[in-house]
Amino acid sequence: MGKKDNKARLVRAQVSNVLGIKLAEVKFQADGGMVVVGGENGAGKSSLLDALRWALDGVKPKGKELLHHGTDKGVVTLELAGEVVEVRRGVTEKGTTIKVQGADGVELKKPQAVLDALCGTFGIDPTAFLLMSDADQTKRVQEVMGVDFTDLDAEYKRLYDERTNANRRVRDAEGELRNLPKPETGDPTEPVVLSDLIAQIDETKKTEDSMSLAVQYVIKLRQESAALKTEIESTEKHLAELKAKRADVVERGKLAVAKTDENEEQFEKMKTDGITVSQLRAKLANAEVINSRVAVAKRRDEASAKVRELAAAAEKVDKELAAVQVERSKRIEAEPLCIAGVDIQNGAVHYNNAPLSEASDGQRLRVAFEIAAAGNPDLKVLFLRHGALLDSKNRQVVAELARERGYLVIMEVVGSSGIDVLIEEGVAR
Repeated sequence: MGKKDNKARLVRAQVSNVLGIKLAEVKFQADGGMVVVGGENGAGKSSLLDALRWALDGVKPKGKELLHHGTDKGVVTLELAGEVVEVRRGVTEKGTTIKVQGADGVELKKPQAVLDALCGTFGIDPTAFLLMSDADQTKRVQEVMGVDFTDLDAEYKRLYDERTNANRRVRDAEGELRNLPKPETGDPTEPVVLSDLIAQIDETKKTEDSMSLAVQYVIKLRQESAALKTEIESTEKHLAELKAKRADVVERGKLAVAKTDENEEQFEKMKTDGITVSQLRAKLANAEVINSRVAVAKRRDEASAKVRELAAAAEKVDKELAAVQVERSKRIEAEPLCIAGVDIQNGAVHYNNAPLSEASDGQRLRVAFEIAAAGNPDLKVLFLRHGALLDSKNRQVVAELARERGYLVIMEVVGSSGIDVLIEEGVAR
């Protein structure tokens, strides 16, 4: 992350009759380090940290009276080394006052504006940061880095909802496809057109009726031919007498034979033409099954196409979501206070492309420290109010970070073991 030269260092603090502190004077190392403030519950530990913060940001702690009970005047004096050498904030029953003195001994105008510029967002507590929700952590990081993701958050939510709906539609379509029976080998691909089949049945019925009439006619002709043959045989006996009649009968017989042969050929042809009415009726009876199979096959094809289309839409949204994340990372990297490995994804702080909550305790503490430090690059003062949550190993991590980064860390703990400042009944010992 980018670094700036210190504009001021907190080297000493005096608190008199402010909040729960009657009297306290604490000296600090100019090059940073960790100062542990201890004491029993209610002794005034939190009041000391609140008083120091109030002296800098002027914000009254919620639910607390600034003026110590039973007194008429309270003062917090901070001694600094740098562009600002002294901050003096007082409180009486009438109100509060503030004076800020520069290195040249001149009282500075717009003192609170000077302090705001000096302090940045020094109010970030690394231990409190780790207890925040994802949304609050994200908000803090954005404040520190000075980036605005309002547009990206809105776009990401829109795309996320769209992807959720797209994936749901894909699952629904896949479920519909699974519920459809699979086609069997040899299943028809085209439906039976019932009107065409019925028309074909009618036409074939007419043909069969014609064939039946032809058969009857042929039988009749055969009978007539047989009768004529008999008559010819009888007539031949009387050929002499009936020669004229014989010639006529013979001619008629020839014609009958020819007609018989013609009709027999037609009959044979009609018998070999192919499909019968009974076959067509069987096909009509089976048409519903055929059409059902064709319809199922068509629905499966449509369902498969729908799954492919919806899956492609979901994949497109995934790419758009990734693009939003890339743009978010670019904005973070473009900031001068960018913290290595820290990013915001899916509404949560990430470290090395994984949620911060999944990092080790040591990594999480280091990230929280760097985020808090990035918000206060000039004064380099951090308050840790939840020191009791840190074991000895993590306290050592904080102490090392304070020395390495040149920050003054003021940590509050319960008890008197391993502390630098003991608060008893509102007095620093």
